[in-house]
Amino acid sequence: MDLTKTEFKVCAYTASGYEPKETARILHKSYHTIASHIKSIRLKNGLKNVAELTMHFVLENGDPRKLIAVFLLSIHIGMIYNDVRARKKRVKRNYASKQKNLKRSKTREYYI
Repeated sequence: MDLTKTEFKVCAYTASGYEPKETARILHKSYHTIASHIKSIRLKNGLKNVAELTMHFVLENGDPRKLIAVFLLSIHIGMIYNDVRARKKRVKRNYASKQKNLKRSKTREYYI
């Protein structure tokens, strides 16, 4: 099956038994977008229905629930990584602003 990244995610959720409305809610997309992804997957690969889509997906990629778990884990790790980077930037900014304030207070004392 030749799929884009988004079609692969949609196909994994569909093969796991999620309804298009549930998939849309999870991926923060419109129901109609998910339905059109499913339709394009079926047309690209010459599949008749969702059962065939699920069969081909499972035969090529294995258990879709594991793929979804890996996908969600990668999102979680990315969020943690971005949070750590943001905290480091805040610490650097706070340190730099404290140094500037210290310099300012010294120059004020000098002029008084």
